[in-house]
Amino acid sequence: MNRHTQPPPAPESALRALEEKLGAALPPILRSRYAASNGGSFGDPRKRDAEWQLHPVFDSSDRKQMKRTAEDVLHYTRLALQDARFPRDGISIAHDYSMYRQLFVRRDPASGSIAEDILLFDVHTGEFSAPYACDLQAAIDQARVPEAVQPDPARALPVFRYYADPFESGVMRTSGETCQCCGQATGYIYDGSFYAIGDESHFCPWCIADGSAAAKFDGEFNDAAGVGMGEVELPMRIIEEVSQRTPSFFSWQQERWWAHCNDAGRFLGEIEHVDRALLASEPAADFVRETCDDAHLDAGEGWQWLLDTPSRERSFAVFVFGCLHCGKLGGYVDLS
Repeated sequence: MNRHTQPPPAPESALRALEEKLGAALPPILRSRYAASNGGSFGDPRKRDAEWQLHPVFDSSDRKQMKRTAEDVLHYTRLALQDARFPRDGISIAHDYSMYRQLFVRRDPASGSIAEDILLFDVHTGEFSAPYACDLQAAIDQARVPEAVQPDPARALPVFRYYADPFESGVMRTSGETCQCCGQATGYIYDGSFYAIGDESHFCPWCIADGSAAAKFDGEFNDAAGVGMGEVELPMRIIEEVSQRTPSFFSWQQERWWAHCNDAGRFLGEIEHVDRALLASEPAADFVRETCDDAHLDAGEGWQWLLDTPSRERSFAVFVFGCLHCGKLGGYVDLS
């Protein structure tokens, strides 16, 4: 199934089973959507090229559907409730690609019924809007089609010395959106952090790599003070390349940048996405020990649990960097 093909409908029996577990009927807008397509994506008129992933209703009709819908509305709601800031009466119904923004509905404490208002919860701030300021029905109804602007295969993407793969980390994606620096629709857009006075933050990879975006809007992609993590003093040219010409990454707290051999490290990603063989190699030994100490895990089952568990299902993330000179791994534990 590709990203533009919606899943099959949720059986009536699955909808009734969910409502029985919730102890209330689903709002009509959600019930009708599930009856047409159990999960899948829908657009967001409030933000160009943005997309929401609807949490499915668990469907036990066959093995294929059981596997596809195992992570259902109840699963994501349990995860959301692990955050003490998420409303206790909230039911998580959708998330964006980063998993840090969720749409949810609330149960009325007096009647027990589920209200129709759709709210937005932001994990980074711990705040939610009431209600979410977009036409959700229009968003659900609109068909998602491939981007009108496709990347030019003849134009090579820039290489970031200090970043292994910004597409893998999710801060860069294919999109028909126009770069807010050069004004061109290149087929790619940046979705990560940018620290500046204005609201501009969506740039093409070329305007990040050559420093145009940082210069034009007098901003930083990564906090210059965090390059070296306060432990290594680096030459200003390196700090500027990381802060002004290197993408950021999604984190709970202010991002920091590990350094070694008098140079900034290369960001490899969150630990669950880093090659297991690399993490088991000798250059990773100190990093493994320090991470276990910082996360209060034992080096056996605790370490394996860390590798097997996505950061969205635990209260912290672990970011991994590699030294460009000796190959040593480093990084840090980022608490929610």
